[in-house]
Amino acid sequence: MTVSALGRLSDARPRQYDAVVVGGGHNGLVAAFYLAKAGKRVLVVERREIVGGCAVTEEFAPGYRASTGAYILSMLRPAIWKDLRLRERGVVTDDAGPSLNLFPDGADLLLDDDPAEAARAVRRFSPADAAALPEVEDQLLRLAGLLVPTFDLTAFNVGTLRARDGRTLRAMLGSAVRSRKDLDEALFLLTTSATHYLAERFESPYVRAALGWHSINDSLNGPSTLGTAYVLLHDHVSHEPGGGLRRWGFVRGGMGRVTELMAEAAREAGAEIRTGVGVERILTTGTGDDVRATGVALADGSVVEAGLVLSNADPVHTFDKLCDPGDLPADFLRAVRNIRIDGTSIKINLALDRLPAARGQAGSGPQPYHRGIFELGPTLDVLDLQQAEARAGIPAVGAHIEMCFPTVHDPSLAPEGKHVATVDINSQPYSLADGDWDSVKDKIADRVLTELDDYFPGISTSVLHRQVLSPLDLERVLGITGGHALHGEMAPDQLFMNRPVRGWADYRTPISGLYLCGAGTHPGGGVSGANGRNCAAEVLRDQRKASGLLRRRSKGS
Repeated sequence: MTVSALGRLSDARPRQYDAVVVGGGHNGLVAAFYLAKAGKRVLVVERREIVGGCAVTEEFAPGYRASTGAYILSMLRPAIWKDLRLRERGVVTDDAGPSLNLFPDGADLLLDDDPAEAARAVRRFSPADAAALPEVEDQLLRLAGLLVPTFDLTAFNVGTLRARDGRTLRAMLGSAVRSRKDLDEALFLLTTSATHYLAERFESPYVRAALGWHSINDSLNGPSTLGTAYVLLHDHVSHEPGGGLRRWGFVRGGMGRVTELMAEAAREAGAEIRTGVGVERILTTGTGDDVRATGVALADGSVVEAGLVLSNADPVHTFDKLCDPGDLPADFLRAVRNIRIDGTSIKINLALDRLPAARGQAGSGPQPYHRGIFELGPTLDVLDLQQAEARAGIPAVGAHIEMCFPTVHDPSLAPEGKHVATVDINSQPYSLADGDWDSVKDKIADRVLTELDDYFPGISTSVLHRQVLSPLDLERVLGITGGHALHGEMAPDQLFMNRPVRGWADYRTPISGLYLCGAGTHPGGGVSGANGRNCAAEVLRDQRKASGLLRRRSKGS
């Protein structure tokens, strides 16, 4: 029987499962947990031999382990911590701070979690900036507070507002109405550039760069592009009140520890998890406006029947690879194919025989700055030029680098006395103007190591092994279109009611019974788990509604 024929299974037969989740990333595991907890028969199908999606820990050299995708935990929702009992199960995090910014001309800026220490460091560049820093960061935290309540709610579709969307609207507007000035600032952030926003508040290009480089993260836009200031706001959403502006966390055991324990929670709730087999096709029945998901066809030739399908894959992969184009409206499919989802970075994991000292920093052995994140690279005006190169398909030279040493927090990730460095190089486009990634990635990695010697003298001589992951490699290994870990750029026109595309922001899709639960939905990327939790809530809401209709029809007959 062909996949096309299998796609028209009768709805009259009892299903093998109530729901099948495509992909065992963290959002898929969270959705599976909540559905299983509600009594649904749930199967999670994962292409790889391990669960976790972009939150996995893997051995990249004998005795050396690193987080292949995400390497910092910062946005996981409080309800998920509580409901899945992740602390009790063994998730332990260490604060990732301070943030040491090193610039090509020799300047450095250490931004500590302590506001007084951060202001003292900024004062070397500008007393005015030091005075402005606490007020600006307090404001960004307040503005982020306007968004935080929406993370745990379903985004609405403007064209089809329903009564239940009032809860989301009230969450959005409640605190905004209480502070008109903050609302005005939030609207300004949504429309202006990071360069403009920061230039109005700080005079030092070094301070602007230290606070604003995040605006290009996972994007081909330069910091002077309109809309990039929003990323500054979204970055602050990841911090709970009282947690400090840069309080991100390294997970002991790596990010894979989080998803390993999420899988444990899902199994305990009753979900089944099957690894090592991918989904080839989402099966359907019906035609035209009445198409319904009926299960999935797997790469091993088997079929899983289910009344519900939740895809944790990105929207482009879900609809362009797993669905029959004939099952989708043409305008919807065009919108999906135009999602900006090209990855923009190379990931390098290094096995080191020693912990390198940062340029200009005194002391031998582990220092406080080793516990944090290193931001290495130029000022915002140069980032604009590098991002323009990347948009033209040219990997930028001297690009911004984010780097950390997870073994400072968790020595078990490497042999005794040895270390792991995780290096993320920006402005490296998925689509190259010349050549291919398999041919050029090692040359670029060699160049990056030479550049790192300027920031960590002698680090290249301490490298025992390395793993180089181009955007194409990230697509192949992690199964993410374009190598984009966030399932699409996090820009205002691709967030909230516009994510994944306009008119379909509530986790539902044009195919009845098919839902999206991954990072391509509201509230976007990051290891928050909100996407999976919110999606499961909508699935259960639809199930209750359908059950109510059946009961009313039964009484009427």
